[in-house]
Amino acid sequence: MIGLWTALATFALHASALHNYGLVSDELYFIACSQHLAWGYVDQPPLVAIVARLSAPFGYNPIALRLLPALSAALAAWLAAAIAGELGGGRFARGLAAVATALVPAYLLLGNLLVTTSFEPLSWSLVIYFTIRAIKTGKSAYWYAIAAAFTFGMYGKYSMLLLGAAVAIGLLLTPERRIFRTRAFPIAAALALLAIAPNLAWQWSHGFPFLGVLHGDFQHRHPFQSGMMLEYKSFGVNALAFIAEQLLYTSPAIAAIWIWGAIALARSERLRAFRWIAIAFVLLIAAAIALEGKGYYVIAIYVPLIAAGCVAIEGAWQRTGARSAATAVLLATTLPLVPFALPVLPIESFLSYSQALGLTGAHGTPPHVVQPLYAQEFGWDQFAQRVAQVYAALPPRVRARTAVFADTYGEAGALALYGPKYHLPTIIGSQNNFYLWGPNGYDGSSMIVVGATQQETIRRLFRHVTLVTTIANPYEWVLQGPDPVYYCTDPIAPLAQIWPQLGWYGA
Repeated sequence: MIGLWTALATFALHASALHNYGLVSDELYFIACSQHLAWGYVDQPPLVAIVARLSAPFGYNPIALRLLPALSAALAAWLAAAIAGELGGGRFARGLAAVATALVPAYLLLGNLLVTTSFEPLSWSLVIYFTIRAIKTGKSAYWYAIAAAFTFGMYGKYSMLLLGAAVAIGLLLTPERRIFRTRAFPIAAALALLAIAPNLAWQWSHGFPFLGVLHGDFQHRHPFQSGMMLEYKSFGVNALAFIAEQLLYTSPAIAAIWIWGAIALARSERLRAFRWIAIAFVLLIAAAIALEGKGYYVIAIYVPLIAAGCVAIEGAWQRTGARSAATAVLLATTLPLVPFALPVLPIESFLSYSQALGLTGAHGTPPHVVQPLYAQEFGWDQFAQRVAQVYAALPPRVRARTAVFADTYGEAGALALYGPKYHLPTIIGSQNNFYLWGPNGYDGSSMIVVGATQQETIRRLFRHVTLVTTIANPYEWVLQGPDPVYYCTDPIAPLAQIWPQLGWYGA
């Protein structure tokens, strides 16, 4: 019951903050994808687009858009308690696992946004939980539950492949490999493959563009406007940053719990039957580093490690006072971080809080929003309005053939969502699926171009390029500078012919 109560409290906490700020660029893009439902997309499976489509009757209100991610975060907390129980934990271990999981900064953030990673802590934990149950009970029917959880995860994000491979290798390297010796395993595997086949077929028919996204993401790594950088092109530097981000995303106190859990899974006789989880964790970290991945690529693996850590703490600290002290330390060190992962404070209060902690506004400089995702959640409506003013200023005959083009999917998504009320036409764009959707019949003879990502390409493809205005959002300072808006005419060839030169893949 303690896991259930913690899950309900987690959902209530998320629900209270769902509408406090606006939408981030990824959500704007997913809304655009939801209006072009398909079995797949350039950069993602279809789950997030389907979830976004469910919020359409509510005008893509942030509460409707983010309700399922909030529920996913709550269920992940409940699963942490359930896994702790399966590992032999008592009431204290189950409760601490649920609370610690609920307070992981990355999970707080994911439960408040609709992004491809939002459902990973839940889907990965379901795979681990059902595998544990299959081992403990010997019931081969759990393979069908594992297959269902794997399929759910695959339709959310392709990184489920990494977990599946890591868990399979971990099992094969331990005596628990016996669970493969059942007729249910190949049947369940075949059913999972059949279920994800439509998405795999979409990727195959389009030349596996997701691989292009991974390559483009690596090529476009650059620092934020503030100078902060999370991913690097240097393998060694990126590996160090990746490891550091595991501590940042989980917080130092909770990191101490999952590290203890990983060690216990690897060395404890009591948890010997679950050693495959520790092996899977090491393999995931090694694979992510080898692939030069981003820090959040394996963030979902920490639910079972936290559960194992809480079981180890319960076994080591029998006294009530020691357990109370552990809980107090957890709360004292993680609760102050909550405003940086969940928008529980009004934005001006958040600025003041950040400044009080010395994170911004030093030496009399203006305070800035230091949380990059928060910085994306403001100004999109005004952004669309400013672009619409440029469009409206054109003569009617010119305006009728003028395309509005954005060179990133976030800006294109914002203009697509907020533009219609300002009489903007159908938006075209060059990144990921916007590129795939094409130029919408425009010839390029008159085009408003928003964004600086492809500035050099635009100047090469159009003979006349005029900077009309720039659009600045003070909250977005940490990410980037003002967005330029160009008016372009006289292309070197019709837009349909030069379109391939405009397209680019990346995250």
